[in-house]
Amino acid sequence: MKFLSPITLLSLYLLSASQSVVSRPTDVYAPRILEPHGGETWFVGEKKTVVWDTTSPPKQITNRYGSIRLRKDGHTMDDMDLGSRFDILDGSKEITVPSVPEGSDYRIVLFGDSGNWSKAFSIANSA
Repeated sequence: MKFLSPITLLSLYLLSASQSVVSRPTDVYAPRILEPHGGETWFVGEKKTVVWDTTSPPKQITNRYGSIRLRKDGHTMDDMDLGSRFDILDGSKEITVPSVPEGSDYRIVLFGDSGNWSKAFSIANSA
């Protein structure tokens, strides 16, 4: 009579357990950014609230944790984390306008499932 080693038994158990995992379908959620709405000027150091539309989220969201970044001239500034680890269904997040060179064509990027960006706005050093 042959006996199976404990490692063989454990391997068989883990293999059978992994086959019974049921995956739930998930949807990518890309809410539209409402604020900034475009054309306004933000000033360095100001508190601003980024607002996005949460009226019709899918039932299963791939990633519910959001982050906000700044985008300029078509490039997302990955080192410019303006907020992170918030629930994407909150619909808003207060941020502080970072110290960046004055200019236009700045955009807010909202990451959760995907990256949505706002319309262009300007950042200036003082009012």
